[in-house]
Amino acid sequence: MRYTLVAVIAVCLFCCKSPDKAGNSVVVIWPVAMSAEKLPSSLPIKGKFHEAWQWTDKSGENILVTSYVEPYDDKEKNEFGEEGQTAELHAAQYVKKDTGYVLVWKNDGGVKACPFDITNEFIKDAITVTDLDKDSLLEVTVAYRTACRSDVSPSNMKLIIYEGTSKYSLNGYSWLRSSPEDSFTVTEKDVNLETLPNFKPDEDFMMLPGRYESEKGFASAPTEFLIYARQQWMKFVKERME
Repeated sequence: MRYTLVAVIAVCLFCCKSPDKAGNSVVVIWPVAMSAEKLPSSLPIKGKFHEAWQWTDKSGENILVTSYVEPYDDKEKNEFGEEGQTAELHAAQYVKKDTGYVLVWKNDGGVKACPFDITNEFIKDAITVTDLDKDSLLEVTVAYRTACRSDVSPSNMKLIIYEGTSKYSLNGYSWLRSSPEDSFTVTEKDVNLETLPNFKPDEDFMMLPGRYESEKGFASAPTEFLIYARQQWMKFVKERME
């Protein structure tokens, strides 16, 4: 977990007064990690606990919980009529109210009915909590990879920024070195397939790795959000096979 706004010393809560855009002073507690044992018992964890973070902003006390379900046999069939295994990823943000913790948003991802090798993971260090637009309503960024493959083709990659119930996302493909001669050449200037000159989706498959499909998911987002999302994409898009 990386902090893009302030340094957090050890595991202590760091409190400060942060003015919002209207000039009002809001006490903010910057995010701190929580163990599964410290989570309120009312918050569900589906599968295995991944990580959790707690902070306070102008909406109140918030908790982010992420978890995953390892591949398991199911009876579902994929689009080709094949049976396989299913794996799941789950992320959810809750805010504390008088009646208890209330769900702000949740995101369920994963792989279904895969007869090959499954990739299903939150990207290490790519979950962040920030205040990019300085309005004292903190944003959560989550990024993960999923794939059902029997070769070295790139996995699907998704990066999502949530601010309250507002959601902005980039969808595309990780970059994976398939031979020692491969080099990563994607830049922020050509990472967007939609604006890539002469790109033909049904023909130029070799242009897909490392790039996302479009920036339409950020059409209504503050400018700072897309800038950050693009930077995070470039930072984490390289996939390494374990």
